[in-house]
Amino acid sequence: MAVSSRNLFLSAALVLAALLSADAALAAELTGLTVEVNEDGSEQVAVTASEEIEVQRSFTLTNPDRVVIDLPEFTGSLSLPKKYKGVLLKGVRVGKFNATTSRLVMDLAAPATLQNITEGNPLIVGLKASKPVAAGGAAKAKVKPEETKPLIAIDAGHGGQDPGAIGLHKTRERDVTLAFTLALRKALLRTGRYRVALTREDDHFIMLHERVNLARQAHADLMISLHADSNPRAEAQGLSIYTLSATASDDEAAALAEHENKADIISGMDLSTTDQDVANILIDLTQRETMNKSTIFADAIMESLHPKITRLSRTHRFAGFRVLKAPDIPSVLIELGFLSNRRDEKLLLSPEYRELVVASIIKGIDRYYAAQ
Repeated sequence: MAVSSRNLFLSAALVLAALLSADAALAAELTGLTVEVNEDGSEQVAVTASEEIEVQRSFTLTNPDRVVIDLPEFTGSLSLPKKYKGVLLKGVRVGKFNATTSRLVMDLAAPATLQNITEGNPLIVGLKASKPVAAGGAAKAKVKPEETKPLIAIDAGHGGQDPGAIGLHKTRERDVTLAFTLALRKALLRTGRYRVALTREDDHFIMLHERVNLARQAHADLMISLHADSNPRAEAQGLSIYTLSATASDDEAAALAEHENKADIISGMDLSTTDQDVANILIDLTQRETMNKSTIFADAIMESLHPKITRLSRTHRFAGFRVLKAPDIPSVLIELGFLSNRRDEKLLLSPEYRELVVASIIKGIDRYYAAQ
């Protein structure tokens, strides 16, 4: 009996759907999290899942304090119980670290040591405060929830008497960057996950070094400088992302090392009374660590760009822009597009395109923190 092509298609679709359903059913899932607070102040975190949980690696990080545990790929999400009574944790999150790894991050309200990890289902994680913590959540009370959120500094390029690049239709770069900056601030605050500091929120001029100083004075965790490019070649178009080049980093580290007042070179560290050679080494190490984090940040944004956003060839580039030279703040400079290109200029004036770029940047920030 002849079988119609439509029936064959339906049969194949049913088989494919069954296979996909089977795969979904087999996907491991994180299902819950509970915390037991002990009399000695230690806490036991129990994570349940649809199958046994194995740990690939675990470690602690500072600035901010957190415990990181890498697991095989899991679906699902986790959060602190609403009735959590402890003082060590302020949040729990899980995200995809790479194609085969999920990363569980426990954000700490007070410095703590990782006492033990017991694999299985549940996965048990033991935490203990590094320093004595007063009962009743005294340590937690010292940490304002708002202040625990990462602070993102956004720098709107140019301004005031410095219009920046001028577009084909007299569009001024300073206006474009401010519009994107204000939209990005609004969207970041709307997530509830971040705080925001701006180097400028209106049309006035700020020196380049002052932009960096403003971000450092605010104790920013990340810095994003927004610009719009221009090129004699009208066909040049697309977004690009810059981080500090190694050469520029070396020059900056040398200049910092020669600075008379080393009290404010590295946030939270006074080097003014430190041995010269030791101070130089610490500055260099800090600068290089910041460069590495800047590269990771830039890559996270690139991976998050919406397909409709045109990219310049070799999207991630390196240069010695002054606003990238904060020694202790991972920083990127985003060239949003070319005002010298007719299509780019039109897009950069479009609210819909602006929202698309803003959403991609926020997705990149989320991706960066999920990997920390």
